Amino acid sequence: MLKYVCIALAVLVGEAMAKAAFPMPRLAQSCTKIVVRKDITTLGIDEQQRFFRAVREMHRRGWMDGFGSMHDHISHQVHGNDQFFAWHRRFLRHFESLLQEIDPDVVLPYWNWGTYWQNPLADPVLTANFFGGNGRPGDNCVVEGVEARWGRNYPTKGCLTRKFRYGTSTGSFWPMRAVRDVMKTTKSHAQFRSRIENGAHGIVHLGLGGDFETMWAPVDVLFFLHHATIDKVWAEWQSRDPQRFQNVDGFDAARQPVTADSPMPFYGEDVGSTLVTNGPGYCYVYDDLPAPPAVPRNKPKVMLSMNTAANLTGPVVSPQPQADEEPADDEQPAAEQEAPADEGDAAAERLFVTGHSPDSADAKIADFAAPRPMDQRWLKQGHYDLDEAARMQRLVDGVVAEINAERRLGINAVAI
Repeated sequence: MLKYVCIALAVLVGEAMAKAAFPMPRLAQSCTKIVVRKDITTLGIDEQQRFFRAVREMHRRGWMDGFGSMHDHISHQVHGNDQFFAWHRRFLRHFESLLQEIDPDVVLPYWNWGTYWQNPLADPVLTANFFGGNGRPGDNCVVEGVEARWGRNYPTKGCLTRKFRYGTSTGSFWPMRAVRDVMKTTKSHAQFRSRIENGAHGIVHLGLGGDFETMWAPVDVLFFLHHATIDKVWAEWQSRDPQRFQNVDGFDAARQPVTADSPMPFYGEDVGSTLVTNGPGYCYVYDDLPAPPAVPRNKPKVMLSMNTAANLTGPVVSPQPQADEEPADDEQPAAEQEAPADEGDAAAERLFVTGHSPDSADAKIADFAAPRPMDQRWLKQGHYDLDEAARMQRLVDGVVAEINAERRLGINAVAI
């Protein structure tokens, strides 16, 4: 009993500390406009640079540490259970609302890791023009891209790190074809959450490594772009059945049923307030998904404790100074430079060409590799379901095998 009391107290203290670390603006009760979240690689130069400037300012203010601390302290409440989708949608909206306090025209983009799933090293998002790739040898510090030489104060003072799973390679991610197979075959919210969390979601965290494979991963801006894709996947699954915009099922960390009226950890608002992306307080859609239908709901029910209401509208309370950063190079940071217009397209073309005739002499095509099974120790630490992870491994193995068989027949099987 004492053990669980201590855990509960630690969680309460952690929440209080996180709430004091950065602003928590209230959600709006209506939408004055609906914004569009886009694939970050499709942003115009002005959109891209405004986003980069805004995240740099968030880092300067110490807010990235606050997000990392919050996520870490309540990780067991929002992972491995059916608060996962709703809570992370709210978490993304919190992040986006602070971006918009800095620049009202900035919208959170998403990172479609499914485009280069079979070779993430070719993904422009993991280059110096965007967020950089692997950490440098020795200390794993990120030294290129928009987050180059960023310091952090949580959980300890140091640099932002990534440490690719296989040294110089992340390994494969999930193809979107496998994600959509899960969409097509899964009816319940609880089952869909479990399959995505223990499959496509986890492999990206593990592949990038370093801070990204920990529960304080939100110290890395790329966390929010990864989870925006997970949020988009949920939104697409919802769009396949209108009832999914109104109802959820499953259980929370305490094995209590999760319904639309269940309060979300930390925020206190009900799960139902998150179910429509263009509803009050959220006010966004994704660039290639239909807008959700209008679903009438009462104003978000807020069940607050620990004087949360005061914190929701309060100012920043003594944020810790940002960890020292290394001096930047004299030249313009790589993240500010415009990538050659055809760089990403050329890389994609090299990866996706399947035009060989199966009868031609040069028809041999190297198979794509499926993502390798996730490490069981890491799965246990992250509150993942080992059995579900094994089932999802079998599923993605089968999908990649189908893709490879079709490619040998000259079919463009990697199209998503």
